[in-house]
Amino acid sequence: MTLKITFPRLMAVSLLVLGTSFADEAVGVRPWPNYQVFLWMGGEGQKEASNPVLHERLKELGVTAVSVSPGSDTSMWRDAGIGFYVENIVREGLCLKFRSNVTKWGDFVGEWMKTRDPGALVRDYCLDDPAWQEAMSKQVRDAATRHATELPLMYDLRDELSTTISANPFDYDFSPMALAAFRAWLKTRYADLDALNAQWGTRFASWEEVVPLTTDAIKHQMATGEAVPEGGVDWQAVKRVVFDPAKAVSEPEKWNLASWADHRTYMDVSLARVLETFRQASHGVDPATPVGIEGTQMPSAFGGYDLWRMAQVLDWVEPYDICNSREIFGSFMKGKPILCTVFEKETRAAQRRLWHLLLEGDKGCIVWWSEDVIDWSNPELPLTAKGKALAPVFHQLTSPLARLFMLAERERDPIVIHYSQPSIQVAWLLESFADGQTWVRRFSSYESDHNQHALVRNGWLKALQDLGFSPEFVAGESLAKGDLQAPGDKTRMLVMPQSWAASEPELKAARAFGRRDNRLVIRDGPAGLFDEHGTLRTKADWPRGEFDGVATTDQVLVAGTVAGVEETRTWQNSFASYCADRLKGDFDGSGLEELREMLAARGTRPWVQVPLEARVGVHRFKVGKGARLLGFERNIEYKMREELAQVGGNEALEQPTTFQASWYEPSFVVNLRTGERLGRTNRISVDLDPWEPSLFALFPEEPSFDDLIAELTAIAEAEAMAGKK
Repeated sequence: MTLKITFPRLMAVSLLVLGTSFADEAVGVRPWPNYQVFLWMGGEGQKEASNPVLHERLKELGVTAVSVSPGSDTSMWRDAGIGFYVENIVREGLCLKFRSNVTKWGDFVGEWMKTRDPGALVRDYCLDDPAWQEAMSKQVRDAATRHATELPLMYDLRDELSTTISANPFDYDFSPMALAAFRAWLKTRYADLDALNAQWGTRFASWEEVVPLTTDAIKHQMATGEAVPEGGVDWQAVKRVVFDPAKAVSEPEKWNLASWADHRTYMDVSLARVLETFRQASHGVDPATPVGIEGTQMPSAFGGYDLWRMAQVLDWVEPYDICNSREIFGSFMKGKPILCTVFEKETRAAQRRLWHLLLEGDKGCIVWWSEDVIDWSNPELPLTAKGKALAPVFHQLTSPLARLFMLAERERDPIVIHYSQPSIQVAWLLESFADGQTWVRRFSSYESDHNQHALVRNGWLKALQDLGFSPEFVAGESLAKGDLQAPGDKTRMLVMPQSWAASEPELKAARAFGRRDNRLVIRDGPAGLFDEHGTLRTKADWPRGEFDGVATTDQVLVAGTVAGVEETRTWQNSFASYCADRLKGDFDGSGLEELREMLAARGTRPWVQVPLEARVGVHRFKVGKGARLLGFERNIEYKMREELAQVGGNEALEQPTTFQASWYEPSFVVNLRTGERLGRTNRISVDLDPWEPSLFALFPEEPSFDDLIAELTAIAEAEAMAGKK
C-alpha cells in the first residue's frame, strides 16, 4: 500500500505565514515562518545603506535582514527585499558598558578592591527608578511608533545587558531607591518583619532598617560563624572555609545565606520586571512585533541571569551559548524565536554549530559583523575571506531542507533536569571560598570554564544525549507548582544536579514524583540542604527522607518506584567529570549502561537507539500524522566563553564515523540529503560527517510524491499555522 499525502493548496494561509502583519492585539506577535540571517551593521554598512551594490552583496552572502538603529530610514532595505530589526532601543541603563562610569570593569573593580567601599555599591542607573523607567519606556514607544508600519522582524531592547557587566559578580544595587524597592518586595515574600528576622537570623526593629548582607559580609559570617560579625574580614580564614554538610547543620548561623541570597534574587526580579515593562511599552504601540534581547550570559548568581525569569518576559532571545544557556532557554521559551551569534571565520565550524542549533530549534542567527564580511575599501564591496567562507552556510540554512526542520514539531523525551536559581546562588558562594578577597574578579569568562555546578548540570545533559535522549529543563517554580503531577504528565525521570537549595513545595513534589510507579529521581550531590532563601535547614529538618540531604557532594543517589516497589540507593560518583571523560579517545560509554537499564525498567527507552561510544546526538521531529524526521550529529561539546571563543577538546569527535541506528516499528526510510529511498526497515547504517548532520525521513508506507521536502514542508507549515490559532 502506498501512503497518499497530497500537497495542500493553502494560498491564503501561505501569504499570511510568509509575512503579512498582524495588527490585532488579540492575535499577538507575528508568526516566524522562515530562518533569518541577520547582519549586524557597523558604521560602514550604515553609510552605504542605499547602495544597490551592497544589497546585491548581502544577497550573495545569504543575508535576509540587517540591524538598524531606532528612527533610521528603512525604505532602502524594504525596496531591496531585505528585512530589518531595530537594535539597542534602550540607550541607557541596561548595559553599563556604555553611558556609565564603570565601562572599564576590570579597572573599576581593581580600584574598588583597594578600599572595598560600601558606598560604591550603587548602580549608575537604578532599575527601580520610575523616572529612568519612564524615559526608557518612551524610547521604546517612540521606536515602535516610528517602525510599526514598516513590519520590522523584531525589536531588540539591548545587547549584552546586565545588572553588573556580563555575569560578573558585584553587589549592585545598594542605592536608597533600590533598597526601598527591595524592602517592598520582601513584604510580599514574608508575612511580617518577625518572619523576615526569623529567616535571616536578624533583629531589625523596623522595615526601614532592613539592609541585606554584602558578599564581603556574608563571607565574613561564614568565616566566623557569627550572625553579625564584627571587625574586618579575615580573608585567609575565608579561604580555609570548607562546607561539610554533616557538620554544617550544627552551625546554622554560619550557613544562613538568606539575607545575601534574597538580595541576589531581587536583582534578578528587578531586571526581569523592567524588561517586562519595556516589552509592554512596545506592545502597547505595536503588538505584532516580538520584543527581546541580544547577548545573554550563562545562568549566574549575578548580572540578573535567572534564565527562567527572563524567559517569562521575552518574545525572543539571542543567548550566548555558555553553560547550557541555549538548552535552558529552549526549554522555557518553546515556540518562541531563539537566535545565535555567528562569529566563526571558517565554513565547517560555522556549518556544524548553526545546523546543530537549527535542529535544537533556532530560527535565525546574527552575524558579527558587517565590517568583517565585506571589503569596504573596494567600490565593488566584495565579500572578504570570512564572508566567502560563511556564504554557503547561510544559503544552506535558508534552504527548503533547513526550513522543513525549522517548521517541524520537535519531539522530546520524558526526562527533565532541575533548573534552580537558588542553587546557583548557593553554589557560587560555596565555590568562591578559595578566591578570598578576589571573588570580585571571578569574572564570567572564568566561571564558564570552572563553575562546578554548571559542570554537573552539563554532564547530565550530555550523558542523556549520548544515550539517545532529548531531555528538557524544568524550573524549580514549575516543579513546585506541581507540573510533574499534572494529569497526563508522562515524565519518567527527574535529575537534580547539585540542587543545593529548594523550597518545601519543590521537595514535596520530588518526593511525590519518585513514589509514583515507574518514576525515577536522581540526585547528583546535595538536594534541598538549603531552602529557597538560602537558609540551611535545621538538624531537626535534615535529612528527612530519601529526597533531601546527601552527606557528600560527589555521590549520585537514586530513588524511585518500579512495579509498586520503592528503592533508594547510592549509585556512583558525581557526573562532574563526565564531559571531560567522554571526549577521550578510549571512551566506551560503559558507565551509562546502568542508567539505560534503570530507565528501561520503567518503560523509558530512547525512540532511536544509538551506540553509546558513538557519542551521537539524536533529534526527532513529527510532521503530520505519520511522518517523522531524524537528525544525527556528533554530540560536540559546544563550550563557549564570554568572548564567544569556542573552547577546544572535541578532536575525538571530529572524525567521520559509521554506526547503526535502530527503532522499534519498521518505517519507510528516505535519506533527505541524497534523496535515496532505503526501503522499509527499523535499522539503518549512518555514515556521519563530523561537520554536518545526517538527515532522514520516516513514513508509515512508501510516499507516492516525488518532492518529499516540499510536501512535508507544506504539511509542517499548515500545522504551524494551526498552532497559532
